[in-house]
Amino acid sequence: MPSNFYEKWEKEVGGLKGALRPTPSLKDKLNSAVRCIELQLNKINEHIERYDRREKELSEKIVSAYERHDEARAKILANELAEIRRHKGLLINSKMALDKTALRLRTIYEIGNFMSATSLARKIVGEVREKIAGFVPEINSELTQVEKVLDEVVNEVSGTTHENLTLDSESVEADRILEEAAMVAKNRTNGAFPKPPK
Repeated sequence: MPSNFYEKWEKEVGGLKGALRPTPSLKDKLNSAVRCIELQLNKINEHIERYDRREKELSEKIVSAYERHDEARAKILANELAEIRRHKGLLINSKMALDKTALRLRTIYEIGNFMSATSLARKIVGEVREKIAGFVPEINSELTQVEKVLDEVVNEVSGTTHENLTLDSESVEADRILEEAAMVAKNRTNGAFPKPPK
C-alpha cells in the first residue's frame, strides 16, 4: 500500500511547488470531475426535454397537414421529425454513457476514501508500535500483525479495483443492460408518436 496515499488523496500539494502552482488533492479533482459530468447530464436532459416537446409539436403538425391533404408540407415536417429523433437518440445514448462513467467515478471516489482511511489507520498503528515497541514488546508483535492485515486488505481492494473497475473493460451483463435500456428508450421514442410518412 502506498504509505502516502492519505496525503495524496486528502491534501493539496504543499511547499514551494504548491505555493507557485496550487494543485488540489486527488479527492477534490475526482469530485470536481464527477460534478462536471453531472452538470453536463443536466444540460443533456434539458435538450432531451426540448426535443420531446418539439417532437410532439411536429407530430401534431404532420397529422394536421395530412388532414388538409398537404402532403408536401407533411413530408418536410416528417424529415425534420426524423432528424430530431436521430439527435435525441444520440443524446440518450450519450446520457447513458455519461451516467455509467459518473457511477464508476463515484465508486472510485468511495474506494479512494476507503484506501485513504485505511492508509491513515496503518500509519497511526505503525507510529504507535514504533513508540512503544521498546518497553512493551508483546504489543509490538500484535500491532505488526494489524499492520500486515491492513496491508493485505488494501492490496486485495486495489487488485479487485484494477480488475473490475477499469474504464475500458465491460462486463457482459452491463452491456446487456445497456442494450435493453437503449431498446426501451427507442421504443418509447418511436411508439409515442406516429411514424413519419416515407
